[in-house]
Amino acid sequence: MMILGIMSSLLWWAVIIFIIVKLVPRCRRKHYFWLQRELPLWEEKNIINKEQGDAVLSLYKLKRVTAKKKMDMIKVLTLIGVIFVGLGVIFFVGSNWQRIPSHIRTIMLLGITIATLYAGYFFSYEKEGFANLGKSLLLLASLFWGGTIALIGQIYNIPTSENWYIILLWAFPIVPVAVLFKNNYTHILASVLLIIWNFLYSSNNNVANYYYPIFIFLLMLPTAKNLISSRRVNIIGLLSASLYCCFYKYEWLALLISAGLLACYLAQKEERVYLYTAGLSFIFWNITYFTVRQLQPNLYFLLPLGFMLYLTYKDNIEKNLVLCLIGLMVGINLALSSVSQTFNYPFNTLHFTIFQLLLGISIYSIGIVSRNRGYLFPVAYKMFGYLVTFICVYLLAFKALIVEWAGGANNVYLFGSLILAGIIALLVLDEEKFGNFKNKSSRIELVALVVALVGSLILLVSPRTVLLNTIAMNSALVVFALSSIFLGVELKKPHIFTLGIVIFVLFIITRYIDLTWALKEKSLFFIVGGLVILFLGTFLEKQRRKIIERMKSE
Repeated sequence: MMILGIMSSLLWWAVIIFIIVKLVPRCRRKHYFWLQRELPLWEEKNIINKEQGDAVLSLYKLKRVTAKKKMDMIKVLTLIGVIFVGLGVIFFVGSNWQRIPSHIRTIMLLGITIATLYAGYFFSYEKEGFANLGKSLLLLASLFWGGTIALIGQIYNIPTSENWYIILLWAFPIVPVAVLFKNNYTHILASVLLIIWNFLYSSNNNVANYYYPIFIFLLMLPTAKNLISSRRVNIIGLLSASLYCCFYKYEWLALLISAGLLACYLAQKEERVYLYTAGLSFIFWNITYFTVRQLQPNLYFLLPLGFMLYLTYKDNIEKNLVLCLIGLMVGINLALSSVSQTFNYPFNTLHFTIFQLLLGISIYSIGIVSRNRGYLFPVAYKMFGYLVTFICVYLLAFKALIVEWAGGANNVYLFGSLILAGIIALLVLDEEKFGNFKNKSSRIELVALVVALVGSLILLVSPRTVLLNTIAMNSALVVFALSSIFLGVELKKPHIFTLGIVIFVLFIITRYIDLTWALKEKSLFFIVGGLVILFLGTFLEKQRRKIIERMKSE
């Protein structure tokens, strides 16, 4: 039950990642893209020289933008032509297959493959002006090789029950073609085949495939240094292999992949995707560790998490902070789950949700401290904490869910929640002591924090008083909406103001569903609800536009 809950919760973590990545650095990315586009123009007009341009890019940790190549019609036509030739050969051989002797078939298949490979080499390196045709022919030869292996196996009745052999025989010989001829198409094909081979090998043999990540790290990724598409395919393959470990309890394989991705980032720090995927892979490793040793809390996860957090601050990578926070929350919950099972405490959804809520408030409080003391990433902390807190408060605002979840107690999450509440109180009091809540915007934030904290404590102390708990959580939801609206007006930030309007609309819709869903006549529920939503949406949108226009004019 706990494993299913943890795995299903990854979906809404993915939503949080997407929202944070899109919203936190959005404005900054816009300026970065503008700077990347403008620098070559400044260099061309001799406003700055290339060294100065490189220094500016290095300061903001940006890459030099290369002009994107337009779609080459000749390249497209040669690819289409090669595909048609390949299909023609396949249909010709297939229609006359039974009438051709076995040894002639074998010679024909190998001959076509070798001839196509030579033609690809000839047009790529010997004949000038036909490089695109040569690349396409090399890809066609790689495809022919796969068909040759399958058909030869059929000719001589070679058993194919363990079909990972076929994929391996197809993939490995075309890797030298991809590497030696620097053919991106063939490199991608080989990478995809190796991904398929990894899963087939594991499922057929019921063992972890350690050969796959070693081969990718030692050969495929180093040779794909200038082949962006192939590098991405291999990274996706490693990440999918790491996720696969969660379901088949291959904890050491997941750890090997995570460490390998982190080592790739340390070797090539300009490729930040290695750091992001290493963070995700460490989360998968932590989940795998839990599935293998459910009664043993995994405190080892603090080591890679601490190092990832150190790299995040050292290299100023704001996006990776989100992955670190998710890794921290997943690790804490898995450790508490292990302790709960050790002491035979049943899983309690209410205490679990309240604990997440308090974790979100704690992270938001860290954002306030970071902002007031000049630390990095205060916005990321605040947005992540706000999203987690809002999701939990919104769920707990449903009366039906509180009734369903208010069953047994889980003392581990209960005590954990009380400890978090104490930490939050200390953070708030510390900020109050240093006078950081003196301005109006900070006071608005403080009110929202206190209301959410008090509502959580009411639920913890008296989980069975459903009416009181429902009122407390709905009050917290209304305060969230009003605080966002007032904060947006105070700071003159339309997106924060709009967020408050959205939360208020969600509150109205939620309460309408909560109060009227029990009606027998569902048509009335939908008709009245639709009219209310249309009227409310139109009215609030008009008011929102007026206030935003007033903000912009001031």
